[in-house]
Amino acid sequence: MESAVATPSKPAAPVLARVLELKPQDSKLACATVDGREFMLTRLIGSNVRIGDEVAVADSTGTATANSEIYIRKPSVRGTDVYQLKAGYAALPKQDKREESFVRIQVQAGQFGIDAVHIPCPVIRDYFFAVDRRASWAKQPTFYYLLRLPRDVTFKELRLAYRLRRMELQKEKASTVELATLERAYNLLADPNIRVQYDNLLRDATTPVAFPYSGFGSLIVRGERSADSGVFFANRILAFLPERRHRTVPVPLRKLDYFEDYAILRDHNRKIEVLIDHQLLPLRWDPTWSRWRNLISATVQISADFVHTGHYRKRGGEWKLIESETALPSRTELTVPDGLEEEILKARTAHTRFGQYWKQIDRLRAHVEEIPTERDELRRLCWNQGLPGDFDVAQINWRPDYDAYYHEHLNKRARTMYVFRDEYIFDLEKSVVVEVPQAGHATYVFSKPRDVKHWVWQYAKTTRQDIRNNRNNIAESLGFQGRIVHGKNKSEWLRELRLRTGEPPDLAMQQQST
Repeated sequence: MESAVATPSKPAAPVLARVLELKPQDSKLACATVDGREFMLTRLIGSNVRIGDEVAVADSTGTATANSEIYIRKPSVRGTDVYQLKAGYAALPKQDKREESFVRIQVQAGQFGIDAVHIPCPVIRDYFFAVDRRASWAKQPTFYYLLRLPRDVTFKELRLAYRLRRMELQKEKASTVELATLERAYNLLADPNIRVQYDNLLRDATTPVAFPYSGFGSLIVRGERSADSGVFFANRILAFLPERRHRTVPVPLRKLDYFEDYAILRDHNRKIEVLIDHQLLPLRWDPTWSRWRNLISATVQISADFVHTGHYRKRGGEWKLIESETALPSRTELTVPDGLEEEILKARTAHTRFGQYWKQIDRLRAHVEEIPTERDELRRLCWNQGLPGDFDVAQINWRPDYDAYYHEHLNKRARTMYVFRDEYIFDLEKSVVVEVPQAGHATYVFSKPRDVKHWVWQYAKTTRQDIRNNRNNIAESLGFQGRIVHGKNKSEWLRELRLRTGEPPDLAMQQQST
């Protein structure tokens, strides 16, 4: 989905001044112009400036940064202007009227009337996917050759090969550029989606290719600005520095999606994505783990450099940009707790024990989909189906990404619990609470009815959306008091739960101290 780019009728033009003198100063380059101004440029952008060029720096206080908007006009040769910008979202490839593929990148907070940068896909290919950016694509060695690997290499073998090859280059005193190229090759191959694009390029060099990680960063391009629109047409990428930051986060293993060769964490609350291979997490998993991952209680620590990324998603009939962060594989480390293998074995054993009853559990799921069933009655049904007596009925509709913290606090307060559809209905002393055992859902609180069973059947006839919209006065009829968003701070959720369910202050204080 490509966002609409506003095109002003009379695009503003940068106020250019001719360069009179260039003076290197430490890590900067002083650029003096004929109108008496002086800009301090970074060496990266300054290396593209020559005496006689015309330069404009947006909102300059004298010192430009990598995120400053800078325009360098080369009067002598057309199509050689240089433009530095803060890049926003890079849309997916499209075709122009000549059926040539291109990507359009948003300009964030631009002041020169340039709203977007138009980059042909071959330009993206030659910058990101070329080992030697000075050579033509036909003469390029492959990333696989650089890593000394066959094209069918597994993700597990990729990390090991990268580490060994990096040690070899360091021993050979390779340049910073060579080490950076090796790291780029590994990061792109270690991303399943990007690797597919690269393999397609090796088969057909004209294959449309997306901008890796969807843009977001400091971008320097060469080309020229359109005379009648706010678009800069690039013919070469000179440099790209993605927005990135270092983060350390605890991750429950039950939140991973497990595949044959790798696992992926997609945490919608933290808005992060991390790819994990068998070298990073030395466990012999396979896709079947995704069936019983909710039984794994262990948490690992992930430390990584995350790059800013995003994608468009349709919500409420409108396309909205969902921004997130992706961990760079080369800068990802993982710390596992003691006794991890024992925990995995325990979870696997539980799955093996109850997994043989999947047909019976499916029948129970179909039952609670239609009929709200009280916990003790559900246990009786489990016994009649031949399930072991210690089977937890909450597992019937439990989702792997659900945090057990919320269930534990509600369950210990409940007189009983009903299982219905994909929800738990908790009968508390002074209220009724409804919970969906899945990440991304809020806790719904209702006032205590006189007859809980009658209330449950009334609730079963409506939906959460009807309650939020109070359709046919259903929210008032059910005594809806409000939603408690799970959020990032669990203590805030617990504090509001205590407040809404009318717990006495002394009990709240005792539980908070424990």
